Amino acid sequence: MTPTYDFTALKERVTSVLREEFGENTSIRVEEGWHGRLHIRIVSDSFDGRSEELKQDMIWDALRTRLGEDAQGVSLVLAFGTDQI
Repeated sequence: MTPTYDFTALKERVTSVLREEFGENTSIRVEEGWHGRLHIRIVSDSFDGRSEELKQDMIWDALRTRLGEDAQGVSLVLAFGTDQI
């Protein structure tokens, strides 16, 4: 059975984790996906000059460490450095 997530509650937790990890000036946009999952676009100078793999590792390490099983409620992350916009 596919779990359904409380989008609003999870969005608040994920946004808080990402802001704490990557700074208050980080731009985070969250949209609702299938069964309440989160689709995230994040722009941070923490990602400047980093490979896509490293950006994803940085984000997923923070989410898994701080959210545990609830990190599975995130189904898509697009990460950009400020040098990419």
